[in-house]
Amino acid sequence: MNMEPLLKTKRQVAGFVPYRKNESDRYEFYLQMRDEQAPVHPNMFSVFGGGIEEGEALLKALYREAKEELDYQPEHIEYLSDFETGYASFSVFIERVGADFESKITVHEGKYGAFLTFDDIVKSQAISPIAFLIAEAMHWYLKE
Repeated sequence: MNMEPLLKTKRQVAGFVPYRKNESDRYEFYLQMRDEQAPVHPNMFSVFGGGIEEGEALLKALYREAKEELDYQPEHIEYLSDFETGYASFSVFIERVGADFESKITVHEGKYGAFLTFDDIVKSQAISPIAFLIAEAMHWYLKE
C-alpha cells in the first residue's frame, strides 16, 4: 500500500475574529455569513480572513485580509491558536472591539457580518465547523 498522503499540503489561512461584550455582559463573536459562491461552507457563518500568499508573513496576511474583507486595520490583536481541518491550517487572531465596531467597518466579502454569542453559535445550523471550533476555544479562553 502506498503510504503517501493524498492531501500533501493544506491551505495556510490567517483568520480574524473580533469580539465584544454585549449589553447582557455576554461575549459575542463577529463572523462572516459566506455567500452562495463561496468554495467552502457557502451560506454559513465562518471567520474573516483568507489564504496566506506564498512568501507572505503571517501578520502581513492577517492585516491584508482584514483590510480586504472589512476595510479595517486591527490594532490590538492576540494570537489565539492554530486550528486544523482536513483542507486547511488556520492561524487565528482575535481582537476585543467596542460597541461601535460595526460603524468602523465595511464588509466587502460574504453576505454580511454579525455578532453572535456562543449560545447562538451552538444553536445555529449555519455555522461552519471551523467557526464552531474557534468560537468554542474563545468561549473557554474568555471563561464565560
